[in-house]
Amino acid sequence: MANQIPCDEFQQRLKNVREAMLRQKLDAMIVFSQKRGHIPYLSGYQPNYHTNAGLMLITPERDPTLWIKFAFDLPRAKATSWVQDVRACASDDVGEVGAMVRSCADTIRSLRLENSRIGMVATDLAVDELSFTFHQQISRDLPEAQLAAASDIVNELRLIKSQNEIAVIRQAAQVAELAAETLRESIRPGIKDRQATAAAEHTAKLAGADQCDFFISTDPELRAFPPSGLEFKAGSPVVFEITVRYGGYWIQICRVFCLGKPTKQQTSVFEVCRDAYQASVLAARTGASIDQVADAAQKVIDEAGFKDCSPYGTGHGVGLDLPELYSVESACKARLAPGVVLVLHPSIWASKQGAAYVGGPIAVTDNGALHLDTPMSEMVVI
Repeated sequence: MANQIPCDEFQQRLKNVREAMLRQKLDAMIVFSQKRGHIPYLSGYQPNYHTNAGLMLITPERDPTLWIKFAFDLPRAKATSWVQDVRACASDDVGEVGAMVRSCADTIRSLRLENSRIGMVATDLAVDELSFTFHQQISRDLPEAQLAAASDIVNELRLIKSQNEIAVIRQAAQVAELAAETLRESIRPGIKDRQATAAAEHTAKLAGADQCDFFISTDPELRAFPPSGLEFKAGSPVVFEITVRYGGYWIQICRVFCLGKPTKQQTSVFEVCRDAYQASVLAARTGASIDQVADAAQKVIDEAGFKDCSPYGTGHGVGLDLPELYSVESACKARLAPGVVLVLHPSIWASKQGAAYVGGPIAVTDNGALHLDTPMSEMVVI
């Protein structure tokens, strides 16, 4: 899929990084990522392959240089990245990123920056991709450089999504909803979860999804896990989460179906979970703190008598990575700003009563939360 973010937005990202570099007195910045989103955010290139990686050198004035690990991927890198200077690593050894580091170090020396202060970007909310071996390699190749942690620069910029990014995330949600509809059409008593989710994944891929994964529960006594060959049962709720990556951006939606008429208890569990979701959405406004969003959902659940029945978190940020800032929990006091995108998905698993998982992506705006999917208000009865 062609990059859906325009070149001028990447140029603005570069400008923002350079301004932050100036504030932190950095003479250069080395950005590395393998499976996480820093390289895609700044270059437009998605490494994709399991052992692939990218490395980018940014200086205050010179055009950036992007190194990629595999030479065979050079045509795709040049086609998807706005960066003009894209180079392939000299080695295709799957365990070797040192060639990229060595080439980057050579370029730094050619610019007479080997004694300068260089920011290192390789960490996000969930993963630190700057391994000890990688750091050793950089330290050996640039022994006189002052290496400084600088991941926060890019993490903070990535937190606020542009209108273009929000548009892609909305498209991702639409693809997930198409997959959910195919899942609904595929569910019948005796059909196995793998068969139904495979059909739904096929729909998502045809609609342009890079990836489509499921957590699914075929019985209210069972938590939602990846499909494992369990059969759907008449009268049982089907509780699931669909995770889609589209155009490089991740989203999740959580839904509840019932294979036949639901019990009163199952209906009550669903309605409480839905109300908890709606309360969290109302709380997700500019200036509100993350703990207020989490507590709004949990209050509804607790007051309905389902305290300690929420096995999954209330939500988290999404974007080029899953998860991103912030984790929606009572311990997080960070304030929301316009452009923050969260997936909100409270859950309830109440033994002998029922189960529910309700939610989807929202964008924080000055006028409150903007739904990026079509949230469910009633349980779908099959």
